[in-house]
Amino acid sequence: MIHELNHFGIVVSDLEKSVDFYTTQLGARTVWATKVEAAGMEIAYLQLAQGLVELLSLADGTLPVGTNHLGFYSDDLDADFARIVASGAEALVAPRLAGSGAGRQAIVLDPDGVSIELLQRDLPLRSGTVPHPHIQAIDHFALQSSNHDRTFSFYTGELGMSVARQIPIPALDTTLTYLHHGADVVEILPEVHGGPRLHHIALVVDDVDAALAHLASAGGTPDGPGKPAAGGVGSVGQVRDPDGIVIEFVDRPRILAN
Repeated sequence: MIHELNHFGIVVSDLEKSVDFYTTQLGARTVWATKVEAAGMEIAYLQLAQGLVELLSLADGTLPVGTNHLGFYSDDLDADFARIVASGAEALVAPRLAGSGAGRQAIVLDPDGVSIELLQRDLPLRSGTVPHPHIQAIDHFALQSSNHDRTFSFYTGELGMSVARQIPIPALDTTLTYLHHGADVVEILPEVHGGPRLHHIALVVDDVDAALAHLASAGGTPDGPGKPAAGGVGSVGQVRDPDGIVIEFVDRPRILAN
């Protein structure tokens, strides 16, 4: 059974620079790192608030830089992989020893071609919430879908996620759907932003303007001031990591609140 949305995976161009951004400017903490010399790969797991971000650096450039995958934990990798592939999902990597050497992994593609890493391992990485003056939680990982119902069916039916909330957005003539495994949330949104399918990480902050000011004081460069959120509640602002990945700040109540 798939029981946890574990991490948001990113391929980076400069691991040291990316780790510095997430730790210095967003207050993340490195909880595990390893090198796989034979594969020319370095991996760093960072706990950001209550969630995990995995940074991957590959010497041979075999994977494009940018958002790469969502990682889920399974307690029966072979059975879950077989079940998901039997449902029609494309298999990218059959169950094998994980590249990091920690546990086993498999990779399937969601209906829009986003890589879903399935992991079975005993490697506790996160604990509690990493404190920050303004960042309270990772609110969600955002996924741009070409077909809401198809994506919804895959993430709920095959990955076992549950509905946290659905929010109508009249200005965009759409409804945003939020699915969760425990405290970790995926947002399904239409193709409104352009760019990658796996589009951004959204952080709940106490006050967007104060959070952006704090980020600037730590050497960051926000993408302009905060502005009213499309949903009509609170404000939104953003910054980009060293490889251009969007980190969104929101000061509305957390999706999983109450």
